[in-house]
This record gives sequence, C-alpha cells and structure tokens, in this order.
Amino acid sequence: MQALIWVGAVLAVVGLGGLAWCIREGLRLRSPDRKPEEIRTRLRKLNAVNFASVGTGFIGLAMVAVGVILG
Repeated sequence: MQALIWVGAVLAVVGLGGLAWCIREGLRLRSPDRKPEEIRTRLRKLNAVNFASVGTGFIGLAMVAVGVILG
C-alpha cells in the first residue's frame, strides 16, 4: 500500500502544480493590451487544463486515502 500512497501523493502534487499554472496564466490575461478574442481562446484552453488539474489532484488524493485505509 505504500506504493499507492506515494503514487497518489505525486498525482496530487502534479494537480496542485497545474492549478498554480492556471492561476498564473489567468493573472497574465488581465493585461489591458489583450484582444477579447485572444482572451476567450486562451480561457478555453485554461478551462480544460483547470479541469484536468482538479481531476488529477482528486484522483491522487483518493489514492492516498485508499492507501491509508487499506494499509
């Protein structure tokens, strides 16, 4: 069960890193020289990455919880 806990912890950290990247990119979009169409396009990509990061973090935390319960 130790391997399950470690793999889950790595996935949770990867998900957290993805969320941090999304926040940083979202803050970059606030500059006034951006065109609205460019902002919409980048927000669509950012939305997909955000959902993937949340999902990865959730799966990682679930793996850690299962590893702790079974171990």
